[in-house]
Amino acid sequence: MLRLFAGHQTRLVTHHKPRLLAGITALAAVSLLAACAGGSDSAAPKSSATTGARADLSGVTLRIADQVGQTKAILEAAGVLKDVPYRIEWSDFPAAAPLLQALRANAADIGPAGDAPVLNAIGAGAPLKIVGVTQTSAKAVAVLVPKDSPIRTVADLKGKTVSPTTKGSVGHYLLLGALKEAGLTPHDVTISFLTPPAATAAFDSGQIDAWATWDPYIALSEQKGARIIRDGTGISSGLGFTVASEQAAGDPARRAAIADFLLRQARAFDWSNTNKADFTRLFASLTKLPEPVAAAVTNRRTVTAPPIDDTIIKQLQETSDVYTEAGVIDHRLDVAPFFVRSLAF
Repeated sequence: MLRLFAGHQTRLVTHHKPRLLAGITALAAVSLLAACAGGSDSAAPKSSATTGARADLSGVTLRIADQVGQTKAILEAAGVLKDVPYRIEWSDFPAAAPLLQALRANAADIGPAGDAPVLNAIGAGAPLKIVGVTQTSAKAVAVLVPKDSPIRTVADLKGKTVSPTTKGSVGHYLLLGALKEAGLTPHDVTISFLTPPAATAAFDSGQIDAWATWDPYIALSEQKGARIIRDGTGISSGLGFTVASEQAAGDPARRAAIADFLLRQARAFDWSNTNKADFTRLFASLTKLPEPVAAAVTNRRTVTAPPIDDTIIKQLQETSDVYTEAGVIDHRLDVAPFFVRSLAF
């Protein structure tokens, strides 16, 4: 499919057709983990005009990997791609793992991913750089119990079966932190790693006592009466990342295009924060969720674009260390060398 923006060609290469579950999972990643602009402690470009003045980008093709088209959809809805001074080639993936593999193989230049997939990729030696950051509300991840459950607090989970959804997910991180906060260890509960659809079925049928998950699964479960006993406030960082291949991050022209794109992406997420009704309709359309559920998700979701600084690096290091202790990552990582603090020249 070809789309034109200000005379420049934008090509969409579709590897996987969006389906309801994939759309829910991937757009949930936007709410929690999608990457946005991250500045630096030095002089990052302040506008696309500034970037354009530094480099002629008319001959550049920026290859952007996406998850089920959600980044492209939000940027188009926000109208921020109208004057792009370079070509964009989109490729679509169902999840972070194959997206990061495409970056590793230099089949794409940048794409969004959450902390655990990024940590696993760089831990395995993938030549990747973190060039942008988003931070979303920690309330968009939570530990749930069924409406009639006697469980009222995380301490009540002792001896119970809990699914943190998949290993290394934001749900897993929240569960580890919540157990520690309550004076429990992972050995005090039975942890059952399940895919989102399997976890949904197990939770609804009472096969698990609690579920640590994220929106829109939180909102869908709340519609059925599920209760939140602990959200991510004070535990989950809410960080997501834009990751680039080393080749793209090291090439001056593509680096300038990435800087410009991150600014546009940040504006798109600002738009989604301030245009909740429009974003809710987009979210509902892409995921096929009922609009009340979509509204619950978007009302709980606010995205900011913090700069890549020592605080962000420290937060990811803490996440990495927790995952190492839990066996999600098999060795300790020093995450600092994988960050690009500024794309300015």
